Amino acid sequence: MTTPGKPRISRRLAGAAALAAFAAATLAAILFFDTPPAANWEEKVVTIPKGSRLPEVISRMEEGGVLRHPLTFRALAVLTSTDRKLQYGEYIFPKPLSTFGIWNRIRRGDAKGYEITVLPGSNIYDVAAAIQEKKLGDPEAFLAAATAPAVMNRLEIPGESAEGYLYPETYNFHKPITPEEILEEMVRMFRKNFTPAMERRAKERSLSLHQVVTIASIIEKETGLEEEKPLVSAVIRRRLALGMPLQMDPTVIYGIKRFDGTVTRKDLRTPGPYNSYLNRGLPPGPIANPGMSAVLAALSPAEADYLYFVSRNDGSHTFSRTLQEHNQAVEEYRAAREKEPGEATPQPPPSGPS
Repeated sequence: MTTPGKPRISRRLAGAAALAAFAAATLAAILFFDTPPAANWEEKVVTIPKGSRLPEVISRMEEGGVLRHPLTFRALAVLTSTDRKLQYGEYIFPKPLSTFGIWNRIRRGDAKGYEITVLPGSNIYDVAAAIQEKKLGDPEAFLAAATAPAVMNRLEIPGESAEGYLYPETYNFHKPITPEEILEEMVRMFRKNFTPAMERRAKERSLSLHQVVTIASIIEKETGLEEEKPLVSAVIRRRLALGMPLQMDPTVIYGIKRFDGTVTRKDLRTPGPYNSYLNRGLPPGPIANPGMSAVLAALSPAEADYLYFVSRNDGSHTFSRTLQEHNQAVEEYRAAREKEPGEATPQPPPSGPS
């Protein structure tokens, strides 16, 4: 005996299945194949702010002229549990994409990256210039953040600015980003690379972190040769121990607001916190962002009793123990420069404390 109504239920199930199959096919067609025509397409840029929820992501894509089927996009994000995993950034669309293609790009975080390279020996003004060049942000806003007491306190930087703590590296940032976020990443990299072993070494040498970074920054600016860095470190440490002024040009240069490439006698005689010809001891803080080799040299100077050094005019230096030796090296430096065509007679800085 046939149960009444059973054929009707079967027909309803079959109808529902067919409807579901049709809906799935339609959704798939929209997802994968319904791409806007490329003939009149102009490159579009859509920025998704950090922390954006699904409705804002959809709204921005719609307003940017990229997304044609917001409901389909929403369904895809919810069904794949990626509605809270879509990534912020500046997205470039040189050609039209399907709904699936748009979702996949935002899911992967395939946003435009902005590379900023902090070179060993560069300072906060160089970093600000790079930010401006890459159009990543306002350089003045970056400098304001890099010298803001509140920001320095939050980043636990023991100085008046972030100078010295922006780790030399190539960074890949995404818009939108604040100056504070850029600083945080660079300082985070510094903390990551300044190891506990280095901290212990600094304590053994009775040096604070700020002193280590300051010495390292001077080393970095004085020589680009790796083998010379421990020797420059030795000169700095010996002069400090003897109470002699460091008399190092890079410190004076850092204190000059508008340096034109030449250190003058007037510069050397102008009082200022970074004038190591007039002041004894270290300057108030780092004068650049040192690379790790300079930091290691600051922690482990060479076992040498040099007090002076002067350029050989080829990127290297002559190191001397006595003022007499140094004066001879200075004369050799002058002679080498005078032999170069078109070069004026050089005026090297004073050769030692009076």
